[in-house]
Amino acid sequence: LVNTLLEDLAGLPSVSRLQLTLIRNVPEKTEPRISGNIPIKILDNASPLGFCSNQNLGFRNAPSPEERRWFGVVNPDIRLRMDVFPALVEALEVDSGIGVVAPRVVNPSGRREDSARLLPTPGRLAAKVFGYRGEWPEAEGDGPFEPDWVAGMFMLFRAEAFEAVGGYDEGFFLYYDDVDICSRVWLAGYRVRVVSGGEVVHDARRQSRRNPRYAIWHMQSMMRFLRSDVRRQAEDFHKCRNMKLARS
Repeated sequence: LVNTLLEDLAGLPSVSRLQLTLIRNVPEKTEPRISGNIPIKILDNASPLGFCSNQNLGFRNAPSPEERRWFGVVNPDIRLRMDVFPALVEALEVDSGIGVVAPRVVNPSGRREDSARLLPTPGRLAAKVFGYRGEWPEAEGDGPFEPDWVAGMFMLFRAEAFEAVGGYDEGFFLYYDDVDICSRVWLAGYRVRVVSGGEVVHDARRQSRRNPRYAIWHMQSMMRFLRSDVRRQAEDFHKCRNMKLARS
């Protein structure tokens, strides 16, 4: 998966302006195939870390604060059929109030995924049991929109916003890290936006549906978020925000 992503990145016009940090969480049997035009740093973990710890590690190993303006998180199961970085960076440059942006996400067959969603609450999660997915209601449109949170397979942060919220909460080993950090971005006075003008392909693994260990991690993370002050504060915040949107 990583090699396929690297091939996609090597073909992008903006690749020369990227600084890629590849974190190998566990020993790999093969070496990554790196094109000569990709500025890349490879980090090998002495022992496996959780998703959030790895992302914070990547941020700490990014270029100097003077050079670093944006910080991207890209999962290896992402495919890039187009160069989405210019549209994402433009959104951050034009509006200083945006803390994190994401592209639209489709599956390999081209069907749009529900990567932009409403805040998960006990009531919404109960409704999910009966088939309600909690997708953002504007997600089928073509213009930019600002959901409660975006799924973490592809996100581009404003570096100052990432620092302002203290990065990822490393108490989340895997899952719900994206809900948590997007909630804290909103609470810190920034906004979350899905931009138009580009999409990425997500070849999802869906491990929590097949592997009991991943399913346990998913449940533990869900309960941690639901019990958190972040969830309670974000729920109140989005109720007020939605009321303002309805009046406007």
